[in-house]
This record gives sequence, C-alpha cells and structure tokens, in this order.
Amino acid sequence: MDNTFSYTFGKLTSAQDNTIINKIYSYISMVLSGLSIGKDENENEITDRFCKQLNINRPYELPLYFHHQNLEDSKDGTSTDFAVFETRPYADMRASSKSLVKFEAKRLTPKLGKIREKEYVVGEYNNGVCIKNSGGIERFKNGRHGKDVEYAGIIGYIQYETPDYWIEKVNGWIEEQIVKSSDKDLLWEKEDLLIDEPADGKVSCYSSISCRLSGKKIKFKHFWIEAR
Repeated sequence: MDNTFSYTFGKLTSAQDNTIINKIYSYISMVLSGLSIGKDENENEITDRFCKQLNINRPYELPLYFHHQNLEDSKDGTSTDFAVFETRPYADMRASSKSLVKFEAKRLTPKLGKIREKEYVVGEYNNGVCIKNSGGIERFKNGRHGKDVEYAGIIGYIQYETPDYWIEKVNGWIEEQIVKSSDKDLLWEKEDLLIDEPADGKVSCYSSISCRLSGKKIKFKHFWIEAR
C-alpha cells in the first residue's frame, strides 16, 4: 500500500508546501476559540482539556493526533506541552513517530510574579546563569524543544489584561534580548518579534521566526485566547 495518503487538504507526508501545517493551525484556532479558561486556572489543566477537545472534535478527514505532554528526551525527562502526529488508516498499522508541529503553552498573567513574568520569552537567570530553562520561545531556540521540527506553536492563555497589553509586553521582552541576550550563546533578532496576523476575533494570532543554536530557523505561530 502506498504510504502517502492524499486528502482534500494535501499530503500528510509532504509538509514542505505548508498545506498540512496550515490545516493544523486552522483547526487549532477553531477549537481554541471555543475553549473556556479560568482567570487563575493551572496551565496544565487547561492544556490537558484543550488536547482532549482537539482529539474528540477532530473530523474524520483530518487524520491527526494531538499528544499531551509529548516526551522529547527520556534521559532528561523533557517534554513539550503537546505535539501533533499524523495517523494512518487502520489498514496500515505503521504510524509515523515524527511529529509535524510541537506546541508550548504559557499563561499570560501578572500573577506569575517578578521572577517568572517573562517566561513566555525567556527563563530565569541570575547574573548571566540560567536558573530555570522555562522560557517558551527560548526553549525552542536553545534546543530543549523541537530539534526535529521546522514548525512550532505557542498557546497563550490570557488570564488578565488584553492582547494589546501582552503583545507590547512580549515584544518588549524580546527587544531586551536583542539588545543583550540572557544566554550569551543565543542570537535574538528582529525576526523573533511577534507579527500580528488576521484572526477570527476570539483568537489573536501572531507569527515569528527564530534562529536556533544549530543555526537552523524555526517558524512559530502564536495563538492567544482570553479568559472568559
């Protein structure tokens, strides 16, 4: 049997033309737009519920699986919040182990405190030493996450304030890294800044491109939803 399965949205085994990647992003945005989150709800609780909704509501013609807490390195115990895998018809039980897109999720709230306030972008540092490698964007740049993918996404749960407030904050933190990187080995550039993209009104959407330690680029899509 041919291992390439064609559907109306393109071929799963060929993500080069962005066809399947864009379908994933559209579906992510659609399901996220109906997600209710509490103002003080835990990030893992929200993401666990979100992944269940992505899998339960997935239309048959979209052969994808959304895996919560996707293990990346068993030795270090590192995992992304969720990853997207292709599935195959039951007639072919061989499933690809390579994910198409990997996602991190972050709360956008002033209640994280001073130490963690910038973790959508970078982790915790003390005098140039990384204390906690918890930065959403940074972990993809330094190779903790997504070494095997070209595309990544970050889900932002806005629990307080507005998208306009947080885009100014997040891009301000990135500008700080461009001027002086907390990690001297990481290069931050203008491409790292989030650029506004059209959205359906309930979900705010942005894009950015980052250079990794490996020298390769990774393309981000950012999806933000407000608590309600």
